[in-house]
Amino acid sequence: MKIQLVPPTEKYRDSFLRALREFRREGLPWWVGGDLETVELDFAAFVARKLADSNRRTETRVPKTHLWAVAEEQFVGRISIHHELNDALRIEGGHIGYDTVPSFRGRGVAAEMLRQALPVARALGLAEVLLTCDDTNAASIRVIERNGGSLRDTRTLDANRPLKRYYWISLS
Repeated sequence: MKIQLVPPTEKYRDSFLRALREFRREGLPWWVGGDLETVELDFAAFVARKLADSNRRTETRVPKTHLWAVAEEQFVGRISIHHELNDALRIEGGHIGYDTVPSFRGRGVAAEMLRQALPVARALGLAEVLLTCDDTNAASIRVIERNGGSLRDTRTLDANRPLKRYYWISLS
């Protein structure tokens, strides 16, 4: 499957909304920034907000570039790159986060998204990037390690949650 990373765009509205429904059934709609119905009603505004995130900075937010993975004109995943780390991202989240549409998992989408996103992170001026994942997330562990991730730490953030893994990838 040939994957291309593109900025958010209205062109992929229908497949994006199908993907959101899959994520919702799985209980993972957290990155939408609103509920599915709101996104459906004003998809153009949703896309504009995602694009504006690259310049948005608040006390709790740092600029972030969103990219969508597209294969055969279908939205198959998303990856985002924080331009810097704040205290919260150093604990959980890191520079880069990604999700693969459930029906496209197991096909190398996440590994390819990360591979293509690393030069984008370098172009943003980052020398290395932090990625975090749960110790129980074997798929993410494989994706990060295949892309050169070096495990530097594991931490317990909450006794009721799995250990958190902290990987760094050098971009030099």
